[in-house]
Formats: sequence, structure tokens, C-alpha cells
Amino acid sequence: MVKKIILSRFNNIAAILQDNKIQEIILVNNNYQVNDIYIGVVQKIFSGINAAFVKLGQNGKSGFIHINDIKPLKKNRHVSHITEILSINQIILVQVIKEPTLNKGPRLTTNINLSGRYLVLMPFCNIICISHKIHDQNERIHLHSLAVLLKPSMMGILIRSSAQGMSEDVIIEDLNDLKKQWNFIEKIIISSSFPSLIYKEKDLVRRIIRDNYEENVDNIIIDSEDGLKQIKYYLNKWQCIEPSKIQFYKKYECILENFRIRETILRALKPQVKLKSGGHLIIESNEALTVIDVNSGSFNKSDNSKETILRTNLYAAIEIAHQLKIRNINGVVIVDFIDMISQQDQLRLLEHFNKLLKLDHAKPQIVQLSELGLVELTRRRRGQSLQELFNSNSHSYFNLYKNLILKNDNKNTTTKEYQNFLSNEQIKTMFFSKQFTKHIILKNKAFISKKNFSIKSSYGNTIDLISPKKNYIVPLIMYSKTLNIINNT
Repeated sequence: MVKKIILSRFNNIAAILQDNKIQEIILVNNNYQVNDIYIGVVQKIFSGINAAFVKLGQNGKSGFIHINDIKPLKKNRHVSHITEILSINQIILVQVIKEPTLNKGPRLTTNINLSGRYLVLMPFCNIICISHKIHDQNERIHLHSLAVLLKPSMMGILIRSSAQGMSEDVIIEDLNDLKKQWNFIEKIIISSSFPSLIYKEKDLVRRIIRDNYEENVDNIIIDSEDGLKQIKYYLNKWQCIEPSKIQFYKKYECILENFRIRETILRALKPQVKLKSGGHLIIESNEALTVIDVNSGSFNKSDNSKETILRTNLYAAIEIAHQLKIRNINGVVIVDFIDMISQQDQLRLLEHFNKLLKLDHAKPQIVQLSELGLVELTRRRRGQSLQELFNSNSHSYFNLYKNLILKNDNKNTTTKEYQNFLSNEQIKTMFFSKQFTKHIILKNKAFISKKNFSIKSSYGNTIDLISPKKNYIVPLIMYSKTLNIINNT
């Protein structure tokens, strides 16, 4: 099976493809994101539920923290009430562990974690942990012994599964990088006002290589030349086995269009999903849970209705497992398969569904098959679903694309907004794909006013030298030549 990673650095979107089918979409959230670190101020305390709300900034939702997530601040193990730990207007260092929903703020913890490729550094937790995915007992003993030698004083280390089989030098270098990162965060904490954001992971390339790159990845394609250099840098730094191909996407067409990532996102925002069998799914997400209804539709290939129902449910199980990953549906999920009388058929369906769910990194767990024939399962929540990102404008791509095309399924849509969007995309693609090769020589120069340090080029364009943001289309080489002319005069 050919596995690819597609990276759009300009749009901050990545997709993982397997056999040219998109399996997962990864985005960088503009607002609250998992692993973000804040200096917060305790706003409210709810002693009845042993929890508190923490203000994280001047705007935005307050974060929620429970007493179980304040272990580093506990004075002793016998503290059982949150008022013994927190007080109103208290300053507290917190990290986001669950992103907000439409009506709820982010979930917080005081146990700060800094993730590397092979290790996780826990500055406030004096323990050593080994990933459960490492099954070889000899390897676990080796890594634990290494962690005992390397562990900083009064800090904790978690050994990730990717450390298995790696050399000690690479693991030590990863730990040193994490310690430098923590020292940098400590300096920012001292000099920052509160409440405020201290640390945010915006580098999509580093995040993808660190968390999603595996040895079975055959190809990485990115639409940025600088991003390509970053990929090679991180692969070399972490001594990862390089894929057979690392490509720079040079085509005029947007990379999201070429690999149908945009089309997949738009489909994932619609409630109805067609099945190859002829049936369809109806997916409705609420804050509390997600309901998936399976409809047989026009599937009628067998004269045996019992066999028809079983096959439809088996096809639906494949698509449901895929939609859970694409849409990043999390929390409680209830699936209403077509009713089956035979317990043997129900068992076959559940076994088939379980095998499919094991391929999901979010570890969905089937809880039970209820008396009404409803399959209840849970999927671990960390990041926001596509629907939540779209509705909350948490990603710049959705800000630009919101409410377009969704109103009309026809590809030949000629609405004014859609045409503006396409022209916008073309301009961006042209600007970020072109390189300035010719030097523009300024023949005539004239100062417009003493207040605005500006000149007029021979082409009649005014260039403001003090505010480069106003001249983002002009290459930097032009500024240097302009300044040389002024200095010579």
C-alpha cells in the first residue's frame, strides 16, 4: 500500500493518503490548540464539582480545569478540595489538553508536557514512563535504564514508541532540545503579562514529521521550497528513514485541488455520505454526541433480504470508520445500523467493525450493542472536529471558504463570491510560486514629503520605505538598490 503525506504550508493543512485515498486531515488551529501553554488567572471556582474557570486572554473563552488536573500544585496527597489549592485571581501556568467545543472552553492541566520526536518532557512531574506500544521487554528495560541516567532533576520523562531501536545519541539530542525549549518558555513567563499565550506550536512541518511520519510513508509532497528544506532537516536530525520521494509541488493548480483535499473537506461538512453499495449514511453531530444512521437506499443486489441487510451494514462499517477519521468525530458516537434479527450476523458485523476501528490512532472503543440495535462507541477527543473548526472560524482556510459552494453542489457554480474566491486563490498561487529574477533600476527618484520617507520610481509607483508591509509585492532586492541610490546622493 502506497502511503503519502501531502503538505500545504501556505494553507496550514496536511493530509495522509493511502492508495490515493485520504485517510486523515491535519490542521493547525488558530485559536486554542492542544499543547498551547498560557499564563492564566483563576476567574471562578466551583467547589461543588471541584473545578475552576481560568481566564486565558483578554478575549475568548475561559478554560476549564478539574482538581485531578492540578496534581503538581497539590501541597500533599490528601488534598481533596479545590479551594485548598486555588483562589480567585491566582496566577496559574496551564496547558490545553482538549480543544474547545462550540459552547465550552478548552480543558486545561497544570502538568505541562513538551513533546519531542522520541521523548516527552514533563517539568512538573518527577516520574519515568515507557510507552505501552513498546512490547519487547528487553527494549523496555534498556529505555528505562537510559531514562534513569538522562532524567533531569525533579522533572519527568515519557519514552515514546518511536524511540524503539534508536541510538542513544539521538535520544539525548532530543532531550537537550526539549530542555532548551523549556528554558526559553521560563524566560518568556518571567517577562510576560497575564493572562497571555506563552507557547504555541505553529510549525505544521515539524508537527507532521514528529507525530505522523512513519517508516511506511513512501512519499512526501509539499508546496513550499522552504518547507521542503525543513522536512529534510528534521528527517536528518531525528535520523528517520527517508521516504523514496520528497517532492516540491510546482504546478499552477493549488495542491489542495490537485489531490482532492478541498473536495474531501467539503464532503466531510455535509451530513449525507453515499455508499458504494447504493445506500447512504446520515451523520448529525451535536455537542453531546454524534448520531450516524445507516440507510439501505437502492442496494438490492441479492434476493435474500437477510444477506442484503448484512452486506449493507458491512459496507457502512467501512465508511463509518473512514468518516470518523476524516471528520475527526470524537466523544460519544451512536450508530444505527439496519436491524438484524440473527445474532450471528450481529457478531460478524461487530467483529468486522472492531478490526476497522483498530486502525484509528484515536482508539475508538465499542461500548455495547443496545437492545434497540444501536452500536455505542467512544472516540478519544483532543483536537476539534472539522465541523467545529468550520463553525468557529478557527482556521484561516475556513474563514475564506465559509458558506461557499456548500449552498450549491453544482461544480459549475458562477456566483460572484465563488469567482472572487477562485481569483484570490490564483493570485496567491502565482505570488508564492513565482521568483523575482530581474533587478529593477530606479532611474528617477523624488521625495514626496518629509514625513513619509518615500520615493517615486520611473514607473510612477510610490514606494514607502518605512513600512515594508505596504509593499509586500516588491522584492527585497529592490529596497536594497533604492537605499544604495539614496546613500550615494
